[in-house]
Amino acid sequence: MTARLGLPAVWCACLLGAGPAAAGQLRAPGPGAQPPIIEQVGTGRIERLERWLKATARHAPGEDDESLAEIAGWSNAWLKELWIDANALIQTTRSLTMNRLTVRPEGQRVGTQIRYASPQLHRLRVLACAAGGALVEAECTAMGAGDELDPELRTLAELSHAAKRRGDDNYTIRRGAILHADVAMLAPASMVAPGDVTRPTGGLERFRMEISDGQEIDLRQSAVHWELARMLLDFVRPRGKDRADPGHDEMVRQWYRATAAWMQLHEDHDKLHLDRARAIFPDDPDILFLSACQRETYAGLPIQAAVRSAILPTGVVLDVGSERVELRVAEAMFRRVLELRPGYGEARMRYGRVLGGLGKHAEAAVELRRAAGDLTDSQSLYYASLFLGAEEEALGNRDAARVAYEQAASLSPMAQSPLLALSQLARRYGDRNGALRAIERLFALRAEDREADDDPWWWYYVAQARDAEDLLETMWRPYRAERLQ
Repeated sequence: MTARLGLPAVWCACLLGAGPAAAGQLRAPGPGAQPPIIEQVGTGRIERLERWLKATARHAPGEDDESLAEIAGWSNAWLKELWIDANALIQTTRSLTMNRLTVRPEGQRVGTQIRYASPQLHRLRVLACAAGGALVEAECTAMGAGDELDPELRTLAELSHAAKRRGDDNYTIRRGAILHADVAMLAPASMVAPGDVTRPTGGLERFRMEISDGQEIDLRQSAVHWELARMLLDFVRPRGKDRADPGHDEMVRQWYRATAAWMQLHEDHDKLHLDRARAIFPDDPDILFLSACQRETYAGLPIQAAVRSAILPTGVVLDVGSERVELRVAEAMFRRVLELRPGYGEARMRYGRVLGGLGKHAEAAVELRRAAGDLTDSQSLYYASLFLGAEEEALGNRDAARVAYEQAASLSPMAQSPLLALSQLARRYGDRNGALRAIERLFALRAEDREADDDPWWWYYVAQARDAEDLLETMWRPYRAERLQ
């Protein structure tokens, strides 16, 4: 399989993120702080924002439709500008009288003040009345916002207002995040941003490395659809709340879990994505589990080999630690998952494997035996048996290792890994006949009877995300109704 790693550029032009400050928690610079950078909004941007607003309402979640195709076709320079303007739009829906609009990414001390010309600011407020479902509210009626909207925007305003009456004041936010995630997942070619050398516009410069068999095969700049989606969700106000608080919103949790699972299923790794998910949901066992699996994957030979041999542009670094560093992080994360959900058999199985990778073989064997008692699916039981065999072997328990490997072979009769392990085990103990018998069993597996996925070991690094499509469907389903037709 081919894997992709999302890499942040580490030079000072890193301007776009999806942190708490971007969610409207804006503060004036403290004493001695530098004044905000001023971004003058050019022509055409408010018109593009209006097109984007309609696309969010038209898009059918999970479908590669015309709205998705339109946004997928936008240049990365436009997307960086959209990050600013959509941020400003959502701020304005929450306070129509706001005159000073500032965006500040996570990790950036000083915000960027966005300066709109008077006609632009007026149109931004009119669009905010529609996006926020507020046409009947005093401030919007006073400016005659409804008279300046075309039929589509008036319908959008009605849909947003209907959602608000149900207690959900996040119509545009949710649909915008779904749209940009769908672009990234359903139109992956749009994630390429070739030749994007525009000046920083409040957008983080992102790179992605593509690797195959442990070798770097491509390094390119990446479009910022995921950053846009995360920024929007930072503004979510749960039912009954009067401020942004995405950490108490179930749709946001579903979105992060489903999209992170999709990334891992497709080996399209983005560490920042799960870092942000954990910042919002620090004690969610599902998000912690996927985070731990990602760090376990980073410790694996394919990614470690690619990191060691990578040739990177000046100022760009790979945010991947050494094998031992990544295993230690994974160990801590899996341990926390099991504190929160002790019966999580798959997490315990992977925890046992990570402990073994750190040389803690006795602890690993204990955890793997315990995991086997909690697991019910044959694929995870296969992994637990295979890994337990390796730990028993490391502890010098030859007979116990053989039993575990035989158990793995019985769970997946066409798999090669346990038979190779049995042969190597016999060979290490000088049992030439036993080694040959195991290899003969392997050769007896007829090639024409085997499928590519007969040995679950080949899919270990994506197996944790096998439910990604179901998770996405659950997240999409409520938002397929009440959209522009």
